[in-house]
Amino acid sequence: MASIIKRDTLEQEPQAPAAFNFQDVRERADAVLAEAHSKAEAILAAAEEQAAAIRETAKAEGIAAAQSEFEQHVETEATKLSDARCKSAIQTCEQTVARLSSNTTDWLTQWRHSTVTLATQMAEKLVRRQMAEGHGVLNVWLEEAITATRDARDMRVLVNPDDFAVAGRFLSQLAKTVPQVATAEVVPDPEIQSGGCVVRTSEGLIDQQLEVQLERLVQQLG
Repeated sequence: MASIIKRDTLEQEPQAPAAFNFQDVRERADAVLAEAHSKAEAILAAAEEQAAAIRETAKAEGIAAAQSEFEQHVETEATKLSDARCKSAIQTCEQTVARLSSNTTDWLTQWRHSTVTLATQMAEKLVRRQMAEGHGVLNVWLEEAITATRDARDMRVLVNPDDFAVAGRFLSQLAKTVPQVATAEVVPDPEIQSGGCVVRTSEGLIDQQLEVQLERLVQQLG
């Protein structure tokens, strides 16, 4: 069934439309703009802060790189200078050592020569004193020479004529312990120094004179 519209309903006055609030819209728009402006400023500030940090980092890195390069250069130059000084010092030390070595060698040579000379002079003085006191030195040298050639044949013992009698008596006593001496011939020879002797055999000779003994001493000490 179709509905019926009543008259009184149609005759009711229509309601007035709601009024548009411009103030509220403006405030909202301003708020949005303020928020956008604030965000833009924050973004700009963050960007500027990041850019400043990048600039500081780059600056620090540049300074660090420059400082590192400078330090490396200084270290290189210092090493070169140190090496040069070390080489110079080493060369100086080597020259000093060589000079000291040469001086030491010269001093040792001179000292050895002086010592040998002094020792020879002392030995000569001592032996001559013993010779003046008796024939002990002659007897010792005779025994040493004969003992060294006891197995040789044709032994001849040359002595100074002043020592002939003494040497004969000593050899006679020595023959008791060294039978080969009994066949030895004692020969007086003015060329032989007093207090010394020369023993000749088929194998050679042994010179037991003072001057020869001193020469042997010099060779042994030298």
